[in-house]
Amino acid sequence: MKGTIIGAAVLVLSALPGSAARAADAPLPWAKPMAGAWTLSGVSDGDPYCRLSLGADGAIGGASIDVSATCRRNFPLEEVAAWTLRDGGVVLIDPLRHTVLKLARRPDGGYGGVLTDGRQGSLDRGAPPRPKSRQALLDGTFALSGPNNRSPCGFAVSARSAAAGRLEQAGACPMKWKTKAWAQWRFTAGRLNLQAANGATLLSLAPADDFTFVAEQPDGVAEQPDGPLFFGPGVIEGSP
Repeated sequence: MKGTIIGAAVLVLSALPGSAARAADAPLPWAKPMAGAWTLSGVSDGDPYCRLSLGADGAIGGASIDVSATCRRNFPLEEVAAWTLRDGGVVLIDPLRHTVLKLARRPDGGYGGVLTDGRQGSLDRGAPPRPKSRQALLDGTFALSGPNNRSPCGFAVSARSAAAGRLEQAGACPMKWKTKAWAQWRFTAGRLNLQAANGATLLSLAPADDFTFVAEQPDGVAEQPDGPLFFGPGVIEGSP
């Protein structure tokens, strides 16, 4: 009888919410071998690349995922909330479990598929190489844009040091940004400030990952209807 009572007590305790939560927090066995850093990239020379981290914790419809700001800046992944395995491939899904990106396994161990905007994508194990320094990063062509490079504004950026450099708008640019008196950048107090020649800050952004800065609600600009505003290495598009 005593053994029966103890057994019943164990069953009751295992059904309590706390126990259920602990069970739900356990890593998913099917996800553990895939968990870690991956590189998502285009398949042509010069295509963007970014870090995508596959997790092993449970999420709605699959396992957890961390989509870097650089991924959201360059690819149509704003709706991704989890990942799962289907038919031997990796599938990125939204909160309603709809497929956002399906990647089939390749013979080399990587995965490939077609993004929703028609571009070819490649997923390969391992994180992408990091910039050598902030000074090296902030020396080249940049784009200010919404998610998936929406409405980009091109810039030529140069660095005098890791804390300061020049900034010049170049190529196509929406009018709300084109009319700004861009002239220089300063990195102070953990933020990248894009400034006019007189030192007035036109846009202040925070580092989001190794390659991308983000302004959730830019100063002096109405909240972005298409999500956050990104600034990072990119191609200067079109003519001024």
